[in-house]
Amino acid sequence: MTNPKLDEVRSWLAKARQDLDATVWLLQSPKGLFGAVGFHCQQAAEKYLKAYLTWYEQVFEKTHSLVALVGICLQFSADFDDLRTAATTLTPFAVITRYPGDLPDISAQEAREALELARQIRDFILVHLPPEALGR
Repeated sequence: MTNPKLDEVRSWLAKARQDLDATVWLLQSPKGLFGAVGFHCQQAAEKYLKAYLTWYEQVFEKTHSLVALVGICLQFSADFDDLRTAATTLTPFAVITRYPGDLPDISAQEAREALELARQIRDFILVHLPPEALGR
């Protein structure tokens, strides 16, 4: 018998892993696709946070704001305060890297830093979810 909540959490986690895998590939590209790295880092972090909220059956609005999602997660653990800086840094990558405008593309260094922040959020979430949610 399947568990719909468990299936949904694992789906969020799988999609988040795909986004992180994409960033590694994009960073190795000689084309300098750093904006895409930033975007996928933000997307991975968003999906990890949404996996956590799904596990706790917390309804969340459609949003790309990692700051808002961390704020909701704080209801379950004050430890989420540790993610505020990462959330604040990554949130703009959902939009600024996707559309032309006044803001310049991000640099290779900023892309690498975004990946580290996304991994920080991933590692945090994986520690705060029970093994059952992770398929262990």
